[in-house]
Amino acid sequence: MTTALDHAWNALLPGHRELGEDLLARWSQSSRYYHGVEHLTECLAALRFLGSSQRTEHVALWFHDAVHTNTPGTDELRSAELAETLLRSILPPAEVTEVSRLIRLTIDHAPLAGDTSGARVCDADLAVLAAPPARYLASVTQLRAETPTLSAAEWAQARLARLEQLLASDPLFHSPIARRAWTSSALSNLQDEFQQLKSPRHRP
Repeated sequence: MTTALDHAWNALLPGHRELGEDLLARWSQSSRYYHGVEHLTECLAALRFLGSSQRTEHVALWFHDAVHTNTPGTDELRSAELAETLLRSILPPAEVTEVSRLIRLTIDHAPLAGDTSGARVCDADLAVLAAPPARYLASVTQLRAETPTLSAAEWAQARLARLEQLLASDPLFHSPIARRAWTSSALSNLQDEFQQLKSPRHRP
C-alpha cells in the first residue's frame, strides 16, 4: 500500500520525497487503526473519483490527519499548522493558504455553498460511510480501537451521538457526484449501525 502512496506523492510533488516519507511515517504510527494509511489511500481514491484535478485538494488530504492524537478539532488544526510550516518553502503562499483552509474544513465537514474544492475534500474524507457494509463495519471497529480508554457504555454513547449527527446532516455529502453515488449507501450503513446500537443486546 505504501508503495502506491510513494508513487502518488512523488507524482504530486516531485523532488520532495523526504516530506512524503515523513508524512507516511506519521500515517503509519502504531496507535492508528482507522486514521492510518488505509484511510489516506481511500481518501485519495475517493478524491480521484470525484474528479479532482486541483493539487491543493490532494495535498490537503495528505496532511489532514498528519497529526493524530484522537483529539477531534485540535488534531485538524495542528495538521493545518504543520502543513503551513512544511509547505511554505515548497508551494506558492496562496496554495499553502488554500491547503490549510481545506484541512480545517475537515473538522466539521460543512463547506459553504459553491466551495467545490471544500466539498470534494470533505466528501472524500467521509467516503468510507458509503463503503460496502463489511468495510464500513471494519472502519467502526478501527475507530473503536483508537479509543481504548472508553468503556463499552461510553463508546456506545459517543458513537450514537456521532451517528445522530451524521444522519441529521443535510446534505451528508456536498459535491454532486458524491451525493448521487454515495448518499443511499451511506445512509443505509449509518441507519443499520444506529439500530444495532439501540437494540437491547447492545445496551450496557
